[in-house]
Amino acid sequence: MRALIVWRIAYQYLQRNTMKTIWFFLLLVLNVIGVASAFPAGPAFVPTGVIDMLPTSMSDDASIVVGTGPYQVPNLYYTEGSGASIIGDGCFNGLPAISGDGTTVVGCHVNGQGNENAAKWLGGTSWQDLGSERGAVPCGTSLSGAYGVNQDGSLAVGLPWRAEVCHANAGYWNLTNRLPARVLPMLFDGPATRANALNANGNVMVGWQDQPTGERTAAKWVRNGAGYVEELILTPRGGFNGEAMAVSADGRTIVGGAYDFGNFAWMWRPQTGVQPIQVLGADNNTTLTALGVSGNGKIVVGFANDGVQTRAFLWMAGSRGIFLDRFLAEHGVFVPAGWSLSVANLISADGKTIYGWGFNPDKMIEMYKVVLD
Repeated sequence: MRALIVWRIAYQYLQRNTMKTIWFFLLLVLNVIGVASAFPAGPAFVPTGVIDMLPTSMSDDASIVVGTGPYQVPNLYYTEGSGASIIGDGCFNGLPAISGDGTTVVGCHVNGQGNENAAKWLGGTSWQDLGSERGAVPCGTSLSGAYGVNQDGSLAVGLPWRAEVCHANAGYWNLTNRLPARVLPMLFDGPATRANALNANGNVMVGWQDQPTGERTAAKWVRNGAGYVEELILTPRGGFNGEAMAVSADGRTIVGGAYDFGNFAWMWRPQTGVQPIQVLGADNNTTLTALGVSGNGKIVVGFANDGVQTRAFLWMAGSRGIFLDRFLAEHGVFVPAGWSLSVANLISADGKTIYGWGFNPDKMIEMYKVVLD
């Protein structure tokens, strides 16, 4: 509207004073450019055209996304310029993850003995197997699995199977010195643990610790000198939460699902402890799971499931969570008819880019992108 008024004034002025036409036109162009830049572009929905790719990790600047097919195979690598390419067969132990700087990818690879391994991508479809702790034995064909990697690609986390038959334990790999996996401490002897993610410098690792009775409980491992100390992530009254799925770059925000073993998603911050994440319009029968958090912990993404359908959600600091399709509609963003935004998997470090998957108008799984501003 302001630009239209400027043009009308310009027209009237130029009719009265043609001597200043050129100078006024130049000023007018600068004014209109200023008007355009004063207003942010706002949110946008972008179908990628990539079918059957579930995004599992992306670089800090959102230029590279890695993921898998719907059944955790194959391993996939995506950029907007080149589209999606297969970088390995993939397997069921672990998920592809990329370092924040975009230089290192880890995932699941089957070695020459037929065992599924945590592995580092070497380019093309070549992988370097990371193995497990020294002396480890496979559980069936499972030897280890990678789930996350830190900002500079020096540390990866996941689940190594140990020297004891079929005993799983959270652990990590130093990708710089290529030593065997190091296992993380456990609070209970016997039950399994796994690390799903770690913060930028690797000082905080998050995942789950099984209770002696079998319940999968949120846990974190915090660096203490040369090692790590495990802590359960509990509600303010001491209740248990479901597994931790992601941690912010600074390590000060952790998110997951099953708050107090109920249906809400949750967020842990040192100043508030664990708090539930609720979504406008989700009833008590809807299960919410948070999957990703921005670098500063102010934006969270995930999904809701009511037993009938799955819907992506978005939570921003200072407001209640909202279904992603509703958020876009409220901001005037057109999502093509027939699209269903099922899961929001990832949020970039700067909180501006979301990647997720849903069903396109042809009822096929397609990866999508949402730009928040």
